[in-house]
Amino acid sequence: MPHLPYPSAARPAIRAGVRILLLLGLLCSSATAALARQADPAGAQNQRPIRALYITGGGFHDFVTQARIVPPGIAQRTNIEWTIDHSADTSTAALITRHQNTAWADQFDGVVYNMSFSFVVDPQWIERIAYAHRDRGVGAVILHGATHSYRRSTTDAWRELMGAASMRHDRQRQLVLERIAPAHPIIRDLPKGWSPGIDELYDLDKVWPTMTPLAQAWSVETEEHHTIAWTNTLGSAKVFVTTLGHNSETMADPAYLDLVTRGLLWTLGKLQPDGTPAPGYAPRSATR
Repeated sequence: MPHLPYPSAARPAIRAGVRILLLLGLLCSSATAALARQADPAGAQNQRPIRALYITGGGFHDFVTQARIVPPGIAQRTNIEWTIDHSADTSTAALITRHQNTAWADQFDGVVYNMSFSFVVDPQWIERIAYAHRDRGVGAVILHGATHSYRRSTTDAWRELMGAASMRHDRQRQLVLERIAPAHPIIRDLPKGWSPGIDELYDLDKVWPTMTPLAQAWSVETEEHHTIAWTNTLGSAKVFVTTLGHNSETMADPAYLDLVTRGLLWTLGKLQPDGTPAPGYAPRSATR
């Protein structure tokens, strides 16, 4: 389903907003990193960095800008080493080389998916990806458009990995986030009253019993709540999903990057009950 762009007159203001949020995120994360080093001065040097893969590309989103926001933003918040796979073009039917086999599952601790491959429908292809997570315990973080990837296929494999199924979303509008599990370490420190701003609300058609809702928002179109952040388990894999993040200004928001970082750490068993990284996983990063 095509995504509705902002009016052209609003785009300069949006771009300026993204730049401001990037600067604010850098300042906030620098302070966070300094505090983390004080609390755990030697830990990050003694632990191997998280080996993380970032899969991106496809249509309807500014994935080039978002690749400059999400991996660096997470790296400012935890001890991680990134590999970026932006080999896909803007096609929603992209079949990236890395997914031709499951060798990647032996190379990474976790994968962050921020892509739009909604016209990839080959069941064997999709099952190979999802079941590599399930069988090898590779953590998965699935952001926004990635929840609509593979949705036209006959296999439920990707939906089982996410713990939910969605085929449509509301028009872009201001969303109000409501906490469902306020004590959960992924969202307990999310600022009260925080809003992702103007975003798309994805309608969930089905949820699996392994899915744990964390936050929701009200749909004025369907007149019901839909979960917008949740966790799931499939086999030995832990998964964090948020449908938020259509616009780059949302992804550049420090609160959003905090949320996604905590989600990633949770999938790897490296998030403490108070929502802070486990010892040794304060910020230190490398990207290749």
